[in-house]
Amino acid sequence: MRSTLRFRQAVTRSVTVDVESSAKCVVAVPEDVRPRSIYSAALEEAYKHKWIESQKSGHDLGDSALKDWFRKYWLPFCRAKRLEHVEGMQKWSEFAETEFGQVFQLIMVDDLLCDRVLDRMENGFDNLEIINWGLAWGLPMDRVLDLLELININRARLEPIAITS
Repeated sequence: MRSTLRFRQAVTRSVTVDVESSAKCVVAVPEDVRPRSIYSAALEEAYKHKWIESQKSGHDLGDSALKDWFRKYWLPFCRAKRLEHVEGMQKWSEFAETEFGQVFQLIMVDDLLCDRVLDRMENGFDNLEIINWGLAWGLPMDRVLDLLELININRARLEPIAITS
């Protein structure tokens, strides 16, 4: 599965998970993850975009290239950072500390439904599209809705940085 391999590589200590147990197992997320700011990370990406596009055009594109990055990539960037936060890969200061690693445990026990929902979210699906997918495939909708509430992808709708000329 896509998510599980990435997380197993991220865990720096061994974690034992009893998949057969019906009791909820406790899995700790990596402890050494320091919070970062989405805004500073986005600005870094926007400046990379500016450099690349300026190189292509042969002259400095200035603030227009930064605005272009925010127009095209801001929302998908924030969604990806939200998923990193709830998966326990990277803490982002714009999201609540209590939300960090909320689905880490499900990933570590190879929860297939969680993995499929995360895959769809990483590919731009919104909640309604995931609900329709769940209904079409006859999935347990209570569980799908619980996952959507846990991930809360709509929290990723942050206001972008204002670039002024």
